[in-house]
Amino acid sequence: MDKLIAPCGIDCRVCDAYIATQTNDLLLKQKMADSFKQNYGVEKPLSELDCDGCRAEGKHIGFCIVCEIRLCAVEKGYATCAECADYPCEKGAFIWQKCSQSKAMLDALREAAK
Repeated sequence: MDKLIAPCGIDCRVCDAYIATQTNDLLLKQKMADSFKQNYGVEKPLSELDCDGCRAEGKHIGFCIVCEIRLCAVEKGYATCAECADYPCEKGAFIWQKCSQSKAMLDALREAAK
C-alpha cells in the first residue's frame, strides 16, 4: 500500500505541509502559518508545520499526530480507513465532507481490494 496515502485518504503528495517540508519551501510554510493565524487565531512556528507524511516515520504536522482518524487506523492495524468494516464512520465525516478526493481515494482502495 502506498505509504503516502493517509488513513483518511488524503494523498500526502498534494498536501502543503508535505510539499513544503520535502522541498524546503519556506514561502509555502509561511503561507500556511499565515492561514492558521487568519483562520484559527493560532500562531504556528514554521517548525510545527513540518511533515514527512501521515504514515511515514519522522515529522508530522501538529494536528495529524493526534488525529482521531489516524490513531484509530493505527490502533486497528490498518493502513487506511478503507480496510475497516466500519468505513465510512463518524470519525472521518468532517474530512470527507471537506475533501471529497480523500473519500474517493478510500472508495477506490476499497473497491480494488474486493
